[in-house]
Amino acid sequence: MPVFSYEQLRKMNPGEFRVYNFIASHLDTVPEMNIRQIAERAGVSTTTILRFCEKAGCSGYTELKFRIRQELDRPDRRGSFDFDPAIQYMKTSVKDDVFAENMAQAAKICADAGQIILSGSSESKSMIRYGAYLLSSIGKAAFIAEDGWGTVCPEGDRKRAALILSLRGSGEEIISWINGYKKAGAALISVTNTEHCPAAQMSDVNFSYYMPEISRIFRQGRTELVSQIPVVYLLETLTDEIQKIQKQ
Repeated sequence: MPVFSYEQLRKMNPGEFRVYNFIASHLDTVPEMNIRQIAERAGVSTTTILRFCEKAGCSGYTELKFRIRQELDRPDRRGSFDFDPAIQYMKTSVKDDVFAENMAQAAKICADAGQIILSGSSESKSMIRYGAYLLSSIGKAAFIAEDGWGTVCPEGDRKRAALILSLRGSGEEIISWINGYKKAGAALISVTNTEHCPAAQMSDVNFSYYMPEISRIFRQGRTELVSQIPVVYLLETLTDEIQKIQKQ
């Protein structure tokens, strides 16, 4: 959804990001809704929506709706996962000094660690397995911890690192796991959709990618999905950076 840039999204607070997620999931109907209807559906105040408009570079809600209509009129719009936010994120990361510093720090932590535990939310299972595959391919001892299994670091006197993949980075289970890793002395790296979550704030290094949630209806009901392209990008970049350190 190119209506908003990654730089704009990363400056938004949780309420404003909730507005963004609602708009991203209801592009077709938002232009016909007034500001009070948006506020009610997104669960925020009209003031939050006005702040959202300002941070998105709009003079007000009217201009925001105009920009959304322009997006809807794009001839190449497919109406499914929009790759533009992920592409924006990757292009921005290449030029971002803070991202480079965080990636260098995360790579150093993993390169020095004798054991790396990958864990996270249920929606991240496939990415956890992929991350373990990548790390194992460069000779790292990578352990998968899913659904609470193996959440205590394996015994040993080697340095440990925990890589947490979680869309929302919240919930009692996730926080409990993180606390367990920290008590075991593991350095913590997290990958979340926003930095405004407990997992991000408890981590030594956090990567936040700010992708819109896409509503999909399956047999079991409605599900909110988020593109995993940024997560793949982060895992592969991290693996490359670790390998560079190993070759030094």
